[in-house]
Amino acid sequence: MKINKKLGWFLAAHILLWSLLPILLRANLPMDTAEAWVWGSLGEWGTNKHPPLSGWLAYGAWFLAGKNPCGIYCLSALLTAGGMLYVYRLGKCFLSEGQALAAAVLLEGVAYYNYVIPEYNCNIVALFLWPACSFYFYRGIKDNLWGDWLLFGGLAGANILNKYVSGALLVGLGGYMLFTKAGRARLSSGRVYVAAALGLALTLPHWVWLYNRDFFVLEYFARRSSAGGVMPYGMGHIVYTAKFIGAQVLAGLAMLAALVWLRKRASKEPMMAKPERQFAFWAGICPMLIMALVPLVSGVKLKSMWGSPAEYMLGICYMVWLPFKVNEGKVMRTAYGLLGAFSLVFAAQTELTLSAKFNLDAKDFVRNVGGDEAKYVGGSVWLASILGVYGSAAPEVIFEMDADINPWIDINKAKREGILAVEECRAAYAAHRRDFADLPEPMEYVWQAKNIWGQTKEYRFFYGKTEKK
Repeated sequence: MKINKKLGWFLAAHILLWSLLPILLRANLPMDTAEAWVWGSLGEWGTNKHPPLSGWLAYGAWFLAGKNPCGIYCLSALLTAGGMLYVYRLGKCFLSEGQALAAAVLLEGVAYYNYVIPEYNCNIVALFLWPACSFYFYRGIKDNLWGDWLLFGGLAGANILNKYVSGALLVGLGGYMLFTKAGRARLSSGRVYVAAALGLALTLPHWVWLYNRDFFVLEYFARRSSAGGVMPYGMGHIVYTAKFIGAQVLAGLAMLAALVWLRKRASKEPMMAKPERQFAFWAGICPMLIMALVPLVSGVKLKSMWGSPAEYMLGICYMVWLPFKVNEGKVMRTAYGLLGAFSLVFAAQTELTLSAKFNLDAKDFVRNVGGDEAKYVGGSVWLASILGVYGSAAPEVIFEMDADINPWIDINKAKREGILAVEECRAAYAAHRRDFADLPEPMEYVWQAKNIWGQTKEYRFFYGKTEKK
């Protein structure tokens, strides 16, 4: 595989910068990242929210880094860089060298590919899996080689094992198979069906795991998608759809502005042929439309981050419908400018914020609330996960102190050993006392955030431990 040297150097800079920035500036893992670590530590085929892959990868990165949380930051940077590489490879299938390069490196202007990177979660994993999956699908359609179809099948399965909404991509690629001449031509090939069988086989243990637990994860989607309530008189159908689409446009605005600016100063080229437009639609636009249909049809709010992986085709789609002759030098200068600008945004946000979720000293918190001795911790997803990651005793985490959403926990054994409960507010801690009669009155951990301007903000966290029986 031959890689453009300009792309190689840029990806190296991307990986280095987005690995080092959170390592140097953050004092604890983001909530989603710590939560993913907990999932990975369980070794289960599912979680209370998502399929297991993102958790496995987080835990693996932590372990390979010498049981250091910094490994997860590096993993996040590697995954986004890998996604850019596959966007370049996919673009090279029907774009010029310069156009493919621009479609890849200018993704640095999409929010999900810059300052969001340190917040590792399943959306970050999808930024790699979606373009990789589409690349091998396209090559399978074009060349019908066993290797491409098997890699596609494996990546399709990995997509579902990472996040359920990745089904939107597979539906889009299925549409390409059914509604285009090139796609239908491959329906007679047995290799397509072997790829599909491989993907299903990889996900089968997860479906069995869900079946054995009565598909309890569906409750999470019901709560998450409807957060904020359902608007009256059918207004939610319009408002939430507009908000979801608007959030995706806003996330990619810097990249779109860069493409418009570069095209304005370049020689224009005619729109690409129908086959390229068809692929760009089914692999890029269709998955986003499918996700936008959820609030449009149901009237419930959809989290904007769920649309993040569909942004991978933004540059390719632009080049398919509004192509121009690319000056690689200008593209690279623009891409490095975006990398520098968003790095500064991240650094400024981290140094100026008074949010505890950026600056809480995780090790001091664990030490002061007794996290190094606890075998079981529970309560706030963020604080309990922090205790799980940083606690020297590697305690088991009981999210929200609720046995129903932690089916892998033997709750009776946990009660016998004693559970350290931690919460961000007194009311939430009091709610746990209604379910755990031996949970004492809370003690307080007081911590003061301070930014580079000397501004301060005091936080109080509440904790207590049930008696060991």
